[in-house]
Amino acid sequence: MAPHPDPHRNALLLQRRRAQRQLQRQRHGFWRSLGRDNRVFPRKLVVTRQGRWIIGMAILLGVGAVNTGNNLLYLVLSLLISIIAISGVLSELNLRSLRVRRAAPRELDADEPTLWRYEVENGKNRASFHIEIDEMTSDDALSQRPGLLLHLQPQETGTCFAVVRAERRGPIATVGLRISTTYPFGFARKSMVVEVPARVLALPAVAEVAVPLQGSRGRGEQERSPKAGQGSELRGLRDFRAGDLARDLHWKVSARRGRLIAREWESEAARQVQVEFIHLAVAPNEGPEQHDAACATVAGVCAALLAAGRAVGLRTLQGEVAAATANDGGQLLQIRRQLGQLTPADLPPPADWPIDDDTWLQRCQAAEAWSARRSGGAAIAASDAFAAQARWAALGGAANANPGGAPLPQFGVEGPALGGQVRVVVRFVQHERLPLAGPQPDLCLWLDDLGAVVRSEQPERALQGAA
Repeated sequence: MAPHPDPHRNALLLQRRRAQRQLQRQRHGFWRSLGRDNRVFPRKLVVTRQGRWIIGMAILLGVGAVNTGNNLLYLVLSLLISIIAISGVLSELNLRSLRVRRAAPRELDADEPTLWRYEVENGKNRASFHIEIDEMTSDDALSQRPGLLLHLQPQETGTCFAVVRAERRGPIATVGLRISTTYPFGFARKSMVVEVPARVLALPAVAEVAVPLQGSRGRGEQERSPKAGQGSELRGLRDFRAGDLARDLHWKVSARRGRLIAREWESEAARQVQVEFIHLAVAPNEGPEQHDAACATVAGVCAALLAAGRAVGLRTLQGEVAAATANDGGQLLQIRRQLGQLTPADLPPPADWPIDDDTWLQRCQAAEAWSARRSGGAAIAASDAFAAQARWAALGGAANANPGGAPLPQFGVEGPALGGQVRVVVRFVQHERLPLAGPQPDLCLWLDDLGAVVRSEQPERALQGAA
């Protein structure tokens, strides 16, 4: 039995489609937006400066020839028109039977140039000249220098590289590949679009941040672990093995049992720090780009803590990364991936934000709840989102159902206990009057609207515990 359509969901999705078309027309204009469709215009044509000069000369000669009846002017006009027609035919033959394969990474660093490799196969029996390959995007998220192939023999496969740079953090969707050429005379740039969309994630940069974390009553310091290792707590006794240290021998027990007995120690868990990012909007009329610098600062905080040998986890209002050690950069990469997908929690994501419809709808519904909580002056913490999800699951998932079909998080419940973890909270000074839920943080970093750390606060109890 097919599920019943949800009118509220369909209305939101229809609104999103209309907003996407309107944004595309605003960015590219009506005719350029229409020309991006392969069904309407299978070939795209942009006249260059040299082409405009040639067309202008042809128009002037045509006017002069009609007014004067001079055969020489008609001859020159015919020559110019022939050159323009030959240019169009040769450029069309140059683009035919070209197949392109993309070898691009799934992730790239924001504001850092990256090489994308393209393989171009010429499937026709004549050579192709001056082929350019670049990506087509629906916005200005990517700036690029196209890959160039000067000469491609018949049935040959060539390789070129494009220099691509992400202008913002977050997911970026490409419409497809654009194959263009100015061959033979450079009068016009003719291109065709290969509809092979791709999606990449632009990771935020890692800013250099000094984290003034002194200590916190031993919480988050070296904790006992049930695993065996080189710790300071005795786990038990066992038979001596090859490679054990002589100082670990228990001589009295060994003499009593008549064989070598060694002490086994408990390993010490890494110092755990939980970083919470309260990413509420600082400007109501801006998109997710307003948090790009702040995400770089949070990534810098996590990198500094990981470099200090601590197990670092990240909690945001839209996701979580479990605490782990540096692990050859793998933990920092997971944190940057989480930061790269963030949008302001109390603002719905833009209609053209390249995420799937289900995630977009959930973000919109959660933004309404966070906005209502913020306007009501209720306390906010990153742990609230996960405690609300746990409570909704415990109630069977039916108590919080909304007309949109997805559960709205219920806030106001206490977050899960942090145990021995050190709690570091990163928030904006614009939300200073907004109370923070949960236990008192061991360190609070305040950011301005540009993402720079302007103040750090560490409670007196943490400093006393460190002393």
